[in-house]
Amino acid sequence: MSTATDIPGTTPKPTRGHYMWLAAIVAVAFALRAALGLLHPFMFPDSYDYNALAHAIAAGRPYEVHNLFASRLPGYPVLLAGIYLASDFSRWAVMVFQAACGSATVLATYFVARRLMPRSALLAAGIAALDPLSIAFSAALLTEIPFTLLLMLAVLVLLRLLEDSTRWLDWLMLGLCWAAATYVRGEVVLCLLPLVAWLWWHRPDSAGEPRLRPGTGRAALSTAGPLLALLVVFVSLMPWWMRNYSLFHQDFFRLSTLQGISLYESVYHGATGGPRQSQIPLPKSMVHLNESQRDLAWTHKAWHSIVHHPLRILTLAVVKIARTWSPWLHAAGYRNVWLNVFLGAWSVALFALAFFGIVGRQAPWRLVGVPVIIILYFTLMHALFLGSVRYRVELLPLAAVFAAMGLTQVWKRFDAADTPQAT
Repeated sequence: MSTATDIPGTTPKPTRGHYMWLAAIVAVAFALRAALGLLHPFMFPDSYDYNALAHAIAAGRPYEVHNLFASRLPGYPVLLAGIYLASDFSRWAVMVFQAACGSATVLATYFVARRLMPRSALLAAGIAALDPLSIAFSAALLTEIPFTLLLMLAVLVLLRLLEDSTRWLDWLMLGLCWAAATYVRGEVVLCLLPLVAWLWWHRPDSAGEPRLRPGTGRAALSTAGPLLALLVVFVSLMPWWMRNYSLFHQDFFRLSTLQGISLYESVYHGATGGPRQSQIPLPKSMVHLNESQRDLAWTHKAWHSIVHHPLRILTLAVVKIARTWSPWLHAAGYRNVWLNVFLGAWSVALFALAFFGIVGRQAPWRLVGVPVIIILYFTLMHALFLGSVRYRVELLPLAAVFAAMGLTQVWKRFDAADTPQAT
């Protein structure tokens, strides 16, 4: 006999015990992240820049590090500065905050999974809570964890809009979430374009019909919603663009002055798919340029390599995708055999189950398409720029959702095989 959880489009009402399990999973997620952050916080090269910028903001000094005024987007440094001011510059307060962000991401993962396959929601939250990379990066002074929370909140809003695209407050919230995420990690900004196109193509009405009748007010709101979200992002980013233009008087829609060198190190003749900036000398022609002019010069050199060596760029793209989705770590200092065996086993199982979850048709494709678009976007983005295990951290909650769907499907098949057939 089928249950409500087997019927597409129905969501069973959670029981009290269900919520108690969810609370326990979120509590475990927080405890693991807070314990690692307090006992063994991590500092990476980027961490020192974020920390210096946060102290500059808190002290009222110019937003500058290494004589660069627009090298880092301000979202994460502003967040750190607020925590520092509220906690008397306690690094532990930052670690606790990031643990809270990580556990909130687990909660968001649960609600995303409930919209795709309700039966797998608790399992998805459990996988996300125990994911080793997510736990590890919660203890690092990096953008990954706050960014992942903002991205998952945006995914939740996107799925709500696929249920009813006439909710203008949801479109507004989508724009605000995406703008906040862009201020933390600028690479995400263009991903909103394919997502709103997907939502527009699959726009429903509140009654569940695939399309609204043209000519109605609700249809007009459904069509205008994507424009509202894009406008909110555009207006929200305007202060940063104007600030940078007032400094450099060129390239108005600039998010960062590190984009050029980041692209160049990813595609030049000595590129390997990993970090190489320290091995790239500054050309004499760039010595007297300001940071904006250097960024444009590096960008020009990078696109010259891309256009004139397409086969090498495609080969590098394969290498960088492999680095991003590698089951084990590549960075020096993190090549411990047992650590990589554990991480490799977890990652292979996660990826295999996620693949089964995607192809198993356990949820409508119009819903599954949202996280798939995001996963493909970031994968292709880092097929052009650097590839690193770090750059899949924001995608791991989505992988957990699909892995839970795949595991639920596997359990269902085993349960059906073990159940005696009536004769």
